[in-house]
Amino acid sequence: MKKIFLTVATLIITIISSQAQKQDHADKIEKYRSEKISFLTSKLDLTPAEAQKFWPVYNQLEKEKWEIQKSRRQIDEKIRDAEDSLSETEIIRLTREFAGTMQKEADLMARYNEKLLKLLPAKKVLRLYQAENEFRVHMIKQFRDRHKNGN
Repeated sequence: MKKIFLTVATLIITIISSQAQKQDHADKIEKYRSEKISFLTSKLDLTPAEAQKFWPVYNQLEKEKWEIQKSRRQIDEKIRDAEDSLSETEIIRLTREFAGTMQKEADLMARYNEKLLKLLPAKKVLRLYQAENEFRVHMIKQFRDRHKNGN
């Protein structure tokens, strides 16, 4: 009876811990997105009319880009987890899949670039790309600073 109780208790603790980690991850992603929106908003200086057209398109771009990057991360995990046990044919297939995700992302960016140019002046589209790079550098610096300080 004690073994059953301990097993059930361990299972419940594991499930609760897993859910807490998932929620923590979801909270971090939401915080990242909020910071990015705030950062881009401050850099782009959109008019209310531009913002109304821009944000739905940009959010869809981010969603589609996230899905492509997610599939690339899954391929990367397969490679990392089984690199030594994969056949040459499997490795070639995975490298092609990985490169294919890069091509999909490039095609996506080219397609959305044209959409953005229809919504915003070209200077603001260029400013968007610059701001995204600035934000990425900002986040990397924050990450390094946190880990340098032991947090």
